Amino acid sequence: MSKRIILLTIVSGLIIVAIAVGVGLYTYTNIQAGDSYENAEKEMNHYMTTNNWYTFEIHNMEQSVLSFYTNEDRSVIGLAEIDVETGNLGSVTKQTEPNQPFDFVILRVEDMEYIGVHLKERPEDVVYLRLNGDDVSKDFLVNDPEIESYTMTYVIETSRPSDGSWSLETLDANKQVIHSSKLTE
Repeated sequence: MSKRIILLTIVSGLIIVAIAVGVGLYTYTNIQAGDSYENAEKEMNHYMTTNNWYTFEIHNMEQSVLSFYTNEDRSVIGLAEIDVETGNLGSVTKQTEPNQPFDFVILRVEDMEYIGVHLKERPEDVVYLRLNGDDVSKDFLVNDPEIESYTMTYVIETSRPSDGSWSLETLDANKQVIHSSKLTE
């Protein structure tokens, strides 16, 4: 057997081992990340149960789990976020306004802001939410008019803080404003 064949065999074997190790590490990392989200969701569920909260929605975000929740009589709404790596939990609650068509709560975490919206009056008519700022306006599809069912809650994720004059509007299918409210906490 020539040196060339032996060298090719060794190099091929090393390449196969390197690929196998790379795939194994990638798979292990993804499994660990999955376990992190699963553990964070368990922690979030424990927090909700311990404090007698009821979850409207739960979301797996980029590095965290976010929950939009309420109490039994829906007089309080809140947002909670748990970091999947550190397990740190941040939350905020707000009293609901009985005579308002929708309630909202804002959670600020580092450079992110989450706005949880609970639609109370005619949620089936609300197709979009619009977030208006000093020089920004963005629409979010809440209820697709092509689908018969509708949602009563929605979470907006934004990297812009709501400092200054911001408002939140509910819109119909023609993007006509149904209700509007200033974003103040």
